[in-house]
Order: sequence, then structure tokens, then C-alpha cells
Amino acid sequence: MAYQTSCATIVHGSGIHCETDIVADAEGRELVQHGSALFPIACYAEDLTSYSVAWHWHEEFEYILAVRGPLQVDVNKTRLTLQTGQGVFLNSGALHSVEQAEHTALLHSGVFQPRLVGGMDTIFWQKLIRPLLQPGAPAFFLLDEAVPWQKQVLVCLRDAWKEVADEPFDYENRVRYHLSAALRLLSTQCVGGKTKVSEQEQIASERMKQMLRYVEEHYAEELTVEKIAGCVALSESACLRSFRQLLGITPIQYVKQFRVEKAAELLRSTRLKTGEIGLECGFSDGSYFIKTFREIKHCTPREYRIRFC
Repeated sequence: MAYQTSCATIVHGSGIHCETDIVADAEGRELVQHGSALFPIACYAEDLTSYSVAWHWHEEFEYILAVRGPLQVDVNKTRLTLQTGQGVFLNSGALHSVEQAEHTALLHSGVFQPRLVGGMDTIFWQKLIRPLLQPGAPAFFLLDEAVPWQKQVLVCLRDAWKEVADEPFDYENRVRYHLSAALRLLSTQCVGGKTKVSEQEQIASERMKQMLRYVEEHYAEELTVEKIAGCVALSESACLRSFRQLLGITPIQYVKQFRVEKAAELLRSTRLKTGEIGLECGFSDGSYFIKTFREIKHCTPREYRIRFC
């Protein structure tokens, strides 16, 4: 099942076009292929004044660079505010989202399979990738130019993004070189593992991924906390506590945000009437749809369509 959270400009291979679909499996894991089988990386340029990126996760590594900040990135239980020039490297499996900015904000991001740097039977995997995937490795690395080693990582990631965007001669090898250099610096921060993740926290994270998946599959239907909790055999109170602890919002707030992002995508990509879009996205009452859309997007659906289409 495919769902759409944003309309990012993707930069790779055959030029620049719009990439919107995020395909997830039964646990909410994103399955969309970033790049190609032979060159599994895709780079994106995103203007956050028109949309946000809903909570999701994937097995690939991802990095986000604040070309023009500030912008909000949530990773697991942590909210990061990236200023211009800062970045964040997201580890495999980390739950994350990006908030719509109130003012003009621009990010560059790259999503790539670890095997791009080296397969599991290579020295590159053992030295550069395995430390990042070991239990206890950080879910993310905040990157700031004021810290010398982090500045080096930022330079490598920016260079990799530019190579994918420009596609000069032999750019594939250059991209792999820049990513390898970045991972070498990051992996040195993971030796021995710096963060203990309890079994209880791992179970809570997996349950959350399943509950997000349930919302993604049933957002057009009537949803309650009871139904969301029931999909993972939790009580309503435990479900509420899990959402607040991991995402910082309630289950119903997440449903509202997800529905509004779906509606925003339809406003940009179709000529359906506002009322039809509201119904398709789970809003049975037109006035409530407009009110909720305004709360999240700071404009009405009609104003949004005029502004961004």
C-alpha cells in the first residue's frame, strides 16, 4: 500500500522530477526504492513551506542538511532544530519526521543503502557499517560545523549530494568515496556502543511502527484510540502513553496530521473538490476538515491549492 507525505524534488539519474510515494510493509517500514538496484541512493531537495514529512522509518541510512533553516526534525523521542548549515545523520531503523516550517526552509537529503559503500562480505562493511548497526549505536548524529569532525562529515555529505545532483563523469565512484569518508568518521563514534537500548524500549519502538502502519492503512475510516491500540493488543492508556513518549503527540493528533498531509498531496496533484478530498482523507464533516487543515497548514485548503499549485 502506498501513501504520500510530501512532494519532494528528487535529483538523480534521469534528471529532476517529483517523488511522493512512500511504500510501507506490515510494520510501517518504507519499501520504496531510493535510486536503483545498482546505485541505491537518491537525493532530494525539499521546500518545507508547503508540506511536512510524516513519521516513518526505513532500513537505509539518511542524512538531512539544513540549506536554509531553521527546520524541525524529530527522531524517536528527540526533537532537533536544525539551523542553516547544520545537519543530522539518521541511522537505519530510526523513526523520524520533518515538520513543516512556518517560514521559508529548505533541506537537502540523501537516502542510501549501506551496501552502496560495501557488501556484508567486505572489509568496508566490517569497518564502516557494522559499528553503526550494532546494538546500542546512536539512532542519529547531530552535525554542527563548530565541531571539527562533524564539519568533515557535513562536507562529505554535501559533496555526495552535489555529485548525485550534477552527475559528472565517474560520479558513482565519487559518491561512494564521499559516503565512505563520512561513515568512517561516524563509525569511530560507535565503538563499543554508546547508548544502551533496553528490550522494553525495542518492543515499544516495534509496537509504534505497527500502530503507524495501521493508521496509514485505515486513515480514511473512523479511527479511535481503542482501534489503534487494539492492532497491537495494548490498552488505550498504554497506547496514549506510547505515542506521547515516542512521538510527543497523541494517537488522534497523529491521525489528524496524517490525514491533512494526504489532503495536501491531493490538493497539489489533483483537481478534486475540497469536499471530495476531505471525505477521501477521513473527514466526514467539511467544516471540521477546513478547521483542522487551517490548524496544521495555517491556511484553508483552497488557499493552499492556490499557493502551491
